[in-house]
Amino acid sequence: MTKNKEIKNVSNAKMSDNTIEDLIAEFEKKVHKDENDVEFWFARDIQKLLGYDQWRNFLQVISKAKLACEASNHEVPDHFADTDKMVKLGSGSERKIEDIMLTRYACYLIAQNGDPRKEQIAFAQTYFAIQTRRQELADKRLEELSDDEKRIRIRNQIKEYNKFLSSAAQDAGVKTNKDFAIFHSHGYQGLYNKNVTQIKEYKGIQKNHDILDRMSSVESAANLFRITQTEQKLRKENIRGKQNANKAHFEVGRHVREAMQKISGTLPEELPAAEHIRYVEKRQTQSAKSIQDESKNENISLLQKEKIREADVWKYALLVMSTMQNGYVATKELIKILTSILELSDQDKVTLKGRNDSKFSQIIRNLKSHRKSTTNFIYQGYAEAVDEGFKITEKGRLFVRETFPEQIM
Repeated sequence: MTKNKEIKNVSNAKMSDNTIEDLIAEFEKKVHKDENDVEFWFARDIQKLLGYDQWRNFLQVISKAKLACEASNHEVPDHFADTDKMVKLGSGSERKIEDIMLTRYACYLIAQNGDPRKEQIAFAQTYFAIQTRRQELADKRLEELSDDEKRIRIRNQIKEYNKFLSSAAQDAGVKTNKDFAIFHSHGYQGLYNKNVTQIKEYKGIQKNHDILDRMSSVESAANLFRITQTEQKLRKENIRGKQNANKAHFEVGRHVREAMQKISGTLPEELPAAEHIRYVEKRQTQSAKSIQDESKNENISLLQKEKIREADVWKYALLVMSTMQNGYVATKELIKILTSILELSDQDKVTLKGRNDSKFSQIIRNLKSHRKSTTNFIYQGYAEAVDEGFKITEKGRLFVRETFPEQIM
């Protein structure tokens, strides 16, 4: 959980709401991803965002951050990777400069060791603490993926990387539908020592099924590796001619087959056919909805039933939004949830004359209709008025963490 002291640093910093939102956008705009889809930032970009004019001064902060990383028993090179890049000069020529690739955790450590007098540092200390925690939870979730979830992820990756492979094959000279069928068949021949028809017969897969839809996560991963490495080989070696492309695809498939045999002793054709991926996706969609509903109910149930002053309703509205997917809640649902978790007076429950609203539900609706008031939480930037409801902002999330520390993990 983010420390209240860190939150207060942000709250007390003399920054406008727009400046905070701009900084959030700029931090996320500068993110890059490597070939393994791992996110990173360049230190030169973070230097500017944190208000450091001189690279040498920022290097001192990075040095402190590296010491903190080492003291936390993390490998420094895993989070701070030296690199070079070319930059354009005013004359139009280019010059090589040193830079550092940073993980989100490295950015967090840099912010923690920066000059606390800088407004950007005060904000970044909290921002990266929150985002780093979110990434840790996401990484943990990836480690706990079920085979169904792995299958769906890898199958989606195969769909994307097959597009890249087809593009590389086309550049090599594979043009017609027949050419592509032969090209892909060579890859399967190399990996399975069988063509597509033979693979289906051997595994008992229906003729109208795509074999990629009937693979386990292990078999899918082997095929993903075949696809990505073939695409790289075609481009890196600048292979030309469809016969040469077919040969390259076969060779890569054969190398993957040999690796599987050497490492696990299991050949791909020996892996049993799995349930069709469409049933897995349907099951996962239903499960995800169930988990989301349970999570929402669990978060909301943490609230104690208590009496609430009208002036504090907006705070609890923000708390509810923070438990929702994407921070959005419809007005009707917000009324229903708050009515169930707050102890309303008899007067609050009375239906207003000539309306379908109670006094309390009208208070909730007024949160949006009175948004131009300078005391309104939307006007102050804690939430946004969206279609049929509300959406919490980053400023609102920070407020919730400070105001309801017992409810926020």
